[in-house]
Amino acid sequence: MKNAVIYARYSSYKQNEMSIEGQIDECRHYAEEHDMFVIREYIDRAQTATTDRRHDFLRMIDDSEYGNFEVILVYQLDRFALNKNDSGYYKKILADRGVKVVSAREFIAEDSSGVITEGMIESYADYFSRQLSEKVVRGMRQRAKQFKYNGGGLTYGYRIDEDGHYQLDEKTAPIVKEIFERIASGETSKSVMDDLNSRGIRTGKGNPFGKSSFQNLLKNEKYKGTYKYDDIVFPNAIPRIVSDELFDEVQEVRKNRTHGHRPAIEDYILSGKLYCGHCKTLMIGTSGTSRHGTTYRYYTCTHAPKTCDKKNIRKDQLEPIVLETCRSLLSDAVIDKVVKAVIAQNRIDEESPELIRLRDEIKSTESKIERLLDQIEEGLNSIRAAERLKQREQELSELKRQMKKEEAKQTKLDPTIIRDFLVMIRDGDFENIQYQKMLVNTLIDRIYLYDDHFLIMLNYSGSKGKLSSKEAADIVHYFDSEGSATVESGLPSKPFRYIRKGFLLCLR
Repeated sequence: MKNAVIYARYSSYKQNEMSIEGQIDECRHYAEEHDMFVIREYIDRAQTATTDRRHDFLRMIDDSEYGNFEVILVYQLDRFALNKNDSGYYKKILADRGVKVVSAREFIAEDSSGVITEGMIESYADYFSRQLSEKVVRGMRQRAKQFKYNGGGLTYGYRIDEDGHYQLDEKTAPIVKEIFERIASGETSKSVMDDLNSRGIRTGKGNPFGKSSFQNLLKNEKYKGTYKYDDIVFPNAIPRIVSDELFDEVQEVRKNRTHGHRPAIEDYILSGKLYCGHCKTLMIGTSGTSRHGTTYRYYTCTHAPKTCDKKNIRKDQLEPIVLETCRSLLSDAVIDKVVKAVIAQNRIDEESPELIRLRDEIKSTESKIERLLDQIEEGLNSIRAAERLKQREQELSELKRQMKKEEAKQTKLDPTIIRDFLVMIRDGDFENIQYQKMLVNTLIDRIYLYDDHFLIMLNYSGSKGKLSSKEAADIVHYFDSEGSATVESGLPSKPFRYIRKGFLLCLR
């Protein structure tokens, strides 16, 4: 018997305490049927699964380290996480600790087909979550078009009136103007901050001014009357505190005072997946600006240059190669193989041993009922015959209930939808940043970058669809010791080659 815990969650969208009770009842019923002993329940109320900032969820992840349970039962996989990145990240942690996430309502096979099934379920959950988010965003965009406050931290120097519009705060707006004027005159940020703090002036949250809050204030375009929300930009939409000239002058001062590298504001699509081939630590996206104002963006090892000699690589050099490699994987031949595998698995599901047994028992019970009815019509109208008929009808009803339940477990995937999904992944807009992220997140588990090549480990690598740290280390060791011999010196005739199923060794 395996020890299990139950994780239940409801968001504030059309769900309540009854949703929690239903989830727990279904999970407990599943545990009884599959010989599991539930030792604890973790519950998050009015919490969305698009984020991992859930109290009981994080406590459950921490508790998994002690080895007290082997299974996490959820009503459906979307209760665990709606975001595919979060789901993959935490499932990898749990897998390393010997813990498996199991859905009580969605049947997922233990073999390789289960990886496809689970991935598609999570993709659909992610899709519907995004649809809901889009509805919320539409409402927020409507407020934005009316120049109304849209939530979040209130900008220092403003207050919100009863209609939700920005108005100048009589106490703090003059302080904002003072800050801009002093910075434009050449005074350092530290000098201004120290003076404000010594005068007892505090931020909107009641804290002393710090470097981060101060710099965020200096670059906030609301102070020149500009309202921004997502891609919506309205100049002169809210009361301004400083002139355009003063704001631009402060930005020029900030630019001239910035030296060295700084975190980049642009999307780095390989973040969280790119590892240094030398020291095996994550590489991060950074940027630097030359004295002539040119911005350079690249990936850098977090240990360089102190304990690692890995050189930086330009973002615009690495990302196109990785993206093109990903697209090259999804050839027509590969897509055909995936679709055939789905069709074959659907046929297996249709003829599962349990379904065959239930069909035979239903047919046998129906035959017994027919014989009893024939006997009653022929004059055998005893109380005993009536009781036997009632018993057989109850047996038939129970068998049909079990049949429906077993059929519900057979998660059949539409081959046409699978093909369209894979073709969409392959043929999307190569210039669209959202498409680039989807392509990388769908296919890639992690990348190890060396000086002359990179090793891509795909999401479907390994028995669980995700790699544990030990599995990744074993694969890297394999290529370091043996795999390099399979790669010719110089550039190969093709940009990449398969070395072993699930892994790619690519030369730059």
